[in-house]
Amino acid sequence: MAVKNQKKVLVIPSWYPPKGGYFFREHSVALASAGLKVDVLAGLHTSLKTLSPGNSLRAFKTGKTSFEGITEHTKKYWIIPFSEKHNFQAWVSMMLRFFKRYQAEHGRPDIILAHSSIWAGLVAAFIREKYDVPYVITEHRSRFIYNTPEARAMFKPWFFSYLQTAFEGAEKVITVSDALQPFIKQIAPAVADRLLTIPNLVDTDFFKPAEKPKEIKPFRFFSLANLIPLKGMDSLIEAFALLHNEQAGEFLLTIGGEGPERGKLEKLLTERGLNVGFSVTGRLSREEILGQMQDANAFVLASHFEAFGVVYIEAMACGLPVVATRAGGPEGFIRESEGILVKPGNIFELAAALKKMKDNYQKFDKEKIRKYAVSAFGKQVLAKQYVKLFNEIVNKKKK
Repeated sequence: MAVKNQKKVLVIPSWYPPKGGYFFREHSVALASAGLKVDVLAGLHTSLKTLSPGNSLRAFKTGKTSFEGITEHTKKYWIIPFSEKHNFQAWVSMMLRFFKRYQAEHGRPDIILAHSSIWAGLVAAFIREKYDVPYVITEHRSRFIYNTPEARAMFKPWFFSYLQTAFEGAEKVITVSDALQPFIKQIAPAVADRLLTIPNLVDTDFFKPAEKPKEIKPFRFFSLANLIPLKGMDSLIEAFALLHNEQAGEFLLTIGGEGPERGKLEKLLTERGLNVGFSVTGRLSREEILGQMQDANAFVLASHFEAFGVVYIEAMACGLPVVATRAGGPEGFIRESEGILVKPGNIFELAAALKKMKDNYQKFDKEKIRKYAVSAFGKQVLAKQYVKLFNEIVNKKKK
């Protein structure tokens, strides 16, 4: 049943389940729970390898499903290998046609929320130009920290004019941490007074300590990420190898996640003699992640750069203290009462921090860590900030 004066928000994500983007779905559900009418318009990047004669007739159909109070409209985009610029242009064009069809069938949204400028933000900019629908960009991508050669290499020269268009057409550009803002100001100077930070939200009702905590010995760390170079898992293993040489049997490590680095990391564990109590699990379900966190003493992630780090908050919501790197986002919310920060890529400093965490574990108050996570990053708290912002923008446009 429609609610009087209920704002209609169209979420356009740059990627979406099943190819990542589960956070965007959770974020959309939180907005709907806060009183907004939320539809999602998602172009699903799909490999041509999955296309076969038997399903070719369904390849270009759109999907419509309901999920926990939101409506998801999906359409596959078939990726052409080794053609990044073509794929970008074709995806944007497809999304504009998809929006035209969506609006004809479901009406004009009051506002668009684009998750990441690359490239949902550009789609929103073109929609605004043609249909005068205001939009907000929430920027999540760690590369905008722009602090390492790896991050800088992720920006092709042809990106910047498109990014400027995306950012400067937005009513507001939300960054998930302050660390992303300096480079965005370089790309789009005119947007400087429209930047604000709203951190990522976490489902702290789901991520919580075990009802009956276990006694965990030896001291166990859990780490979780896509297994790609920028997450620093090789540095983490090297740090544990240093500790193992000094205090064999005192530390355990479970690495959750899947990605191109998995085989390399498993080989490195073997080479460093970390065969007992050290493992890479592969992809984990949400429930399995919760179980791993509830069975750990502490969480660690050694990223080279990080826009925010939702996984840190998920761990903290479970009452875990964390070891993190000063990689952009984490230093904005991890205090001494929640964990330890180290320089990215410094194996010796990381090993010392892991040891310090174990030796000083009793000084961390698990109840206070969780309370902080809930009060600062709970989905209800942050969804209200989005609702307030959207109301301000839409009401201003109607005057």
